[in-house]
Amino acid sequence: MYNFGFDLRHYLPIYRNFIWALRAAGDFSFGNQQVVYYLGGTDGWLFPKANQAPLPDPKQPYAFQSLAVNLRGFKQNIANGNNAVVVNSEFRMPLFSTIFNKPINNAFLRNFQIVQFFDIGSAWNGSLKNISRPTLTIPSGDPNLGLGSLNVKLRAGGIGPFAGGYGFGARSTLLGYFLRFDAGWQMNTFFGGKPVLNVSMGVDF
Repeated sequence: MYNFGFDLRHYLPIYRNFIWALRAAGDFSFGNQQVVYYLGGTDGWLFPKANQAPLPDPKQPYAFQSLAVNLRGFKQNIANGNNAVVVNSEFRMPLFSTIFNKPINNAFLRNFQIVQFFDIGSAWNGSLKNISRPTLTIPSGDPNLGLGSLNVKLRAGGIGPFAGGYGFGARSTLLGYFLRFDAGWQMNTFFGGKPVLNVSMGVDF
């Protein structure tokens, strides 16, 4: 089994503690035993939701599995494959520590941030030429009732070959744990439909 990955990060100051955080990450697995990467969701998602389709390619020699995150606005497994890339952009404002000049003793208020984010990413099998915009598979019908089933595939919102999401979030520490809340929409309408909500634990990038 052979794996190659990268994780590049850059932080640009805007005003005092207000920053623009950028990240690009990728994972590539090849050999006789590969890793299947499931795209979508967040790292440390406390109540994860996952799509049942698409299923991993049975022709691929998968031996392990992992998540390719963050891609907010989607459930886990919007796409899967032995290659995955994600790009994340966050405008982070520690609200109270940016507004007030004096020290803040309360950890929740001191670490409280509001965030605006954009995420794009994709996962695919084989060479780079196979990369394409992921599709959402929506099942209908009920085979238990003898009606058969029909899977409707819709192109995921995004840019070019990448699925994309955007939205807003908040972060802070609670009882010693760093918690993150995000509400994400697909990049196909302007705040159309219900957002995918993520409650996650742990410090993100």
